[in-house]
Amino acid sequence: MKKTFIACLAFAVTVFSAAAFSAPGEYWEVTSRMEMKGMPFAMPAQTIKVCMPQGGEKDPKRMQDKKSNCEFTDVKTSGNTTSWKGKCVMDGETMSQVGEATHERDSYHGTMHMTGKSKGHEMDMKTTYSGKRIGGSCDTEELAKKAQAQAKDTMDKMCDTSDFNASKWVSSAHLFIAPQPTCPGKKEALCDAVRKDAPRDADVYQHLVIMEKNNGNLITKACGLNMDATTKALCKTINGKNYRTLSAYCPAEAKAYREAARKKECEGRSYTAHENLSKCLNGQDGDDNADEETQSKGEASKTNNPAQSVIDSAKKLNGESVIDGAKKLKGLFGF
Repeated sequence: MKKTFIACLAFAVTVFSAAAFSAPGEYWEVTSRMEMKGMPFAMPAQTIKVCMPQGGEKDPKRMQDKKSNCEFTDVKTSGNTTSWKGKCVMDGETMSQVGEATHERDSYHGTMHMTGKSKGHEMDMKTTYSGKRIGGSCDTEELAKKAQAQAKDTMDKMCDTSDFNASKWVSSAHLFIAPQPTCPGKKEALCDAVRKDAPRDADVYQHLVIMEKNNGNLITKACGLNMDATTKALCKTINGKNYRTLSAYCPAEAKAYREAARKKECEGRSYTAHENLSKCLNGQDGDDNADEETQSKGEASKTNNPAQSVIDSAKKLNGESVIDGAKKLKGLFGF
């Protein structure tokens, strides 16, 4: 979906650029909102200042850039409303459009519906727009050149990969390896980065898996990447840092890693009994020393009480008279 939106945006920038006519014009403020079928959210409205040929707001032919290669048919005007149909060709692909606009003295509003293909992807886009005259003379051709320069600058920034790591290459792959890429000439750089890092970096690998699932294996097909071999190579690197990420992709290696970690932990407890070590390795506590420790603590508490010690000693002698005497001694001294 993201790659389709980028393609549509590139087309829309050309269609709605300032008209490149060598004629005097005037400034208008144009607000447009684009909605594209399949997008989970509506794009926010955009407001720009344009230089429009005088009277151009009523003529669809004069509202669009010459480079959009659009031909209009069935242009009709009824009262203050103009409707039209047209086709625009860009990079060998054809877009059909149907539009209608209603004009007042210093304002207008309308809609345009475009369907077809752009950058190899199906497109169905509806644009609602409005404009108001803000006055001031301008040169339409000069403004058009500035708009085109700005569009080129935007595209150059979009295609700048100077600070890319493998994850950025993966997330932006649609710009570089589509049938008609927005940023041509960078396919090999992308493929090299993915081939190098996916077999050794868990985060890059996971990012690649998610993107490929959502984009029909775009990268693996374009780069000839063997995902089975990549997965096997990456699973050999499983460790404490990447275990959580790789456990879902490397179940056998994750199990072996858990068992090795458990064994190391159990051996570190210095078990002397083979039975207790076996219980630990099986996921049980197996530490009978805890009961012995509790028992020894109980014995120690008893020895700290002199009267209690006398009573316990007396019980061992089984002498009732001695026990009675000890109890009296306990009460006398307040023990």
